[in-house]
Amino acid sequence: MSEKSALYREVFKSFFQAFKRLSLYSSQHPLSRETLTNAFSIVDMILREKKEIVFSADDQRGLVLLNDEPMGMDVLGVREICRRFRGLGLGGVVFTQGLVLNELADFIKALAWPSSPDGKASEAPDIFRVGSQHIEIRKVLVEHAQEQVAAGLGVETDGGRPEKIIVDVRDFLSGKAPDAGCAPEAVFEKLEGDPGRLAEVAVQVAREAGDFDGVLKKWTAWMIEHVVPFVLERKPGSFVVFERFFDALRAWDMGVVFPSAEDAIYSCADDIKMAMVLRAFFSFERDPGKAVALAAEILGEERGQEKYVSRLAGDLAARPGGEDFIRQLKAEMARDDETAVSQKKLRRLMRISERFDEELEARVKTATEELMRLNKRLADEKERTDAIVRHVAEGVVVVNKEGRILMMNPAAEKLLDSQAKESLGKYLVQSLKDHHLLAVAKDLDHDKGAALTKEIKLDSKDETTKKVLRASTAVVENENGDTVGMVSVLSDITHEKQIEEIKSQFVSLVTHELRTPVVAIQKSLELIDSGVTGAVNEDQKRFLEISKLNLARLNSLINDLLDMSKLEAGRLVLLPSSFDIRGVIQEVKTSLSSWIRDKEITVRQDVPEVPVMVNADKDRMVQVMVNLVGNALKFTPKKGEVNISLKALDRKDKICEEPCAQIAVSDSGIGVDPKDFKRIFNKFEQVSLVSPVGTGGTGLGLSIAKEIINLHGGDIWVESQVGHGSTFTFVIPRAFHGGKNSAE
Repeated sequence: MSEKSALYREVFKSFFQAFKRLSLYSSQHPLSRETLTNAFSIVDMILREKKEIVFSADDQRGLVLLNDEPMGMDVLGVREICRRFRGLGLGGVVFTQGLVLNELADFIKALAWPSSPDGKASEAPDIFRVGSQHIEIRKVLVEHAQEQVAAGLGVETDGGRPEKIIVDVRDFLSGKAPDAGCAPEAVFEKLEGDPGRLAEVAVQVAREAGDFDGVLKKWTAWMIEHVVPFVLERKPGSFVVFERFFDALRAWDMGVVFPSAEDAIYSCADDIKMAMVLRAFFSFERDPGKAVALAAEILGEERGQEKYVSRLAGDLAARPGGEDFIRQLKAEMARDDETAVSQKKLRRLMRISERFDEELEARVKTATEELMRLNKRLADEKERTDAIVRHVAEGVVVVNKEGRILMMNPAAEKLLDSQAKESLGKYLVQSLKDHHLLAVAKDLDHDKGAALTKEIKLDSKDETTKKVLRASTAVVENENGDTVGMVSVLSDITHEKQIEEIKSQFVSLVTHELRTPVVAIQKSLELIDSGVTGAVNEDQKRFLEISKLNLARLNSLINDLLDMSKLEAGRLVLLPSSFDIRGVIQEVKTSLSSWIRDKEITVRQDVPEVPVMVNADKDRMVQVMVNLVGNALKFTPKKGEVNISLKALDRKDKICEEPCAQIAVSDSGIGVDPKDFKRIFNKFEQVSLVSPVGTGGTGLGLSIAKEIINLHGGDIWVESQVGHGSTFTFVIPRAFHGGKNSAE
């Protein structure tokens, strides 16, 4: 085999594999995408060197031609592609340079177009009519009748001219001639020797006219008028030729283009059968025994004989001898004599049986080979996946929709103190020893596509062996978006939590220790400033003011660190009480009045005229408001504007499903870059923009404010554009529901 032949065989092999895969799976299935990508890769490689790749199907010779390189029936898939091209009326398809993956995928997907539930194919996809930018569709039909017969059908006589009977039949069926113009015996010989040619003519004309039923009925009527009498008079045992013709029509799979084609074929076959039986009846008076025997032979042993007999009874009821003919026909068909079968018929039946067995064996072999290749591919993929998962350092647990364990890797076994062999098939909560691990199997029906992260504390009698795990869980969905299972990745974060606890304890200890000297320094400065220790000149007063200012900043930092330490440890206690939150806004504005005057900033309030009562920790609300308004003043230039608004809401989507209060603080400052919206609420974070002189801070204020709002059951967020100011908004429920961080 030449290198060129081997290359084109690989092209056809990859094309056929993609076709078969799309016959079984959707185009979005991973296996479909893989085979489509493989097919495109090799086609694209050839198109880089050649302008086009031409697929041509020659069903009569059993070939597929790729750029004139023949792919015979020995190549897997040739028979099926030929049949598919023939059913769709495709003479060929041309892929040109510039072809992209989606174009090739659309064509192969259309080629694998499925049948409708009733077994009839739906209308052929548009790509077979118009092609695409880099795909040209070549129909079997050409413009002129003579060219269609010669090129499309490939039937020639001596001298290279089309066979006359084919031209005559085509002219008749297409309406160019009033009659077929050929002798019944010539048509009979063609039906007997090559019924597929006449079937092909009918198919070609039907496609050209867009009317399969009309063309077939026209040809059937002509055969009933001319060929049926000839068969019964001169070839009484040869009526099987009509069956061959209709079998050849069925092989064209015309249902892809004409949904009612199968019904038309059966109807016309019945019409010919009934016409032959009626012709036999006409000889009943002359030779009753022969007429009845011939009619019984025509009807044969097919299922549905009663249908034909009932139809005959209706047609012959008014004819002399009709009832007698029907009675004898029924008796003849009911006989169960051991009639000898002629050697000729026996050989014919054996040949049919052998062809059927060969075809069945070939199809089974092809399907088996494809399934074996698919199974091997799936087994290899599973082995690779299992190997990867086994060596992942994190614990991996996979459960199905019902919560039964499908897989658990060695890392998960070690973390959960469980054996995979003992756990497989069991419900997750049955196989694990700690009830806290319900979080791993938590809610297969939570919002689709959303990952779920939980921290799990594993209890132990010995404090030194306690573990803390982080479970990151995601729902697994099929192609239709239905939940089929869940995968959880477990990480041991015990050491991280220990370090965090040590850090928190250290910060708490240091800040408490700092408070004592800070208070002592503060009192000393107040005594000096009051003159108790002696007169203070102007320079000394200026330095005292600087010292008090920096001491206040240090005290604020210590308070923030203490609050953050309490929040991290879960020890910040809320003391809720009922109050009018409008008073908090006024209190904050008063406490910051000197700063407002110094910067000549206008502070506007938009609050309801009636009280807005809330049940919350008032001091913590003041702390949040001081932070938000202080930030607004800090980042607003001199003579700028700050707005504070308060709204009483019945509910707030996605935050609060009950009456709540919403407060927004807007400024005309430098604004916040959208990429910093989430980061500014993290500990020790400040916006990335250059801050005005003297506006430095610890980066804890917004983080503490967010935690306080969250403890109240609310939320806080920012809206801003760089250079156009910012708006910080928070919402809290007006009723306090309590929790672990609230006073009893």
